[in-house]
Formats: sequence, C-alpha cells, structure tokens
Amino acid sequence: MNTQQTDLNTPWSIRFEQDGTEDIAVICDADGYDLARSETFWLPQEGDPIPSTLAAIWLMVSAPKLLDALIAASDWIDAQVGQPRAEVQAIIKEAITEATGNNIPG
Repeated sequence: MNTQQTDLNTPWSIRFEQDGTEDIAVICDADGYDLARSETFWLPQEGDPIPSTLAAIWLMVSAPKLLDALIAASDWIDAQVGQPRAEVQAIIKEAITEATGNNIPG
C-alpha cells in the first residue's frame, strides 16, 4: 500500500455555474483546475432548506482542512502520555484512514 500522501493542492474552492434554470457546483483546486462537478440543483433562497447536493459539496471542499485538523489532533493526543485517549484516538484514526486510504499504526 502506498503510504505517501497525495498533494491535494489546497485550498479548494467552489464555483457555481448555471445549466438553464439549475445550478451546478464545481470544486476547484488551488490552481483553479476542476476536481469535481455536482448534479444539478437549485441554490436556496432565504429560508429555503439547504439541498443535500450543496451540503455534500461544502463537506467535500472542507475535507482537506478537516483532515489536517484530525491529523493535528491525533498527533497531540499521541503526545499525551498516560492520559485516557484510546476511544477518541480510535475514532480519529479511523477517519484519517478513510480519508487517506492509509492504515495508521497504533
């Protein structure tokens, strides 16, 4: 298994395009290159519920920052020798593994 982390070219951003009356979200890397395009949806107006497609796009764009935060938290927890940390650390390591495709030892 490859343990080298891929350069994610962050920060990622969202650009909105229109397809007729519907909207499409495009996730771009730091250089502006398209990474992913959403299904069509309607951008919500004030008081409207957030479409699940838009919520998923927001989560995808924030994923690199969330991963960095989890790695930092995991490193900090590892440094807390003698502190009860196993349950929290297991959850964090599972998320890191899922996000990176790597097996985190320990």
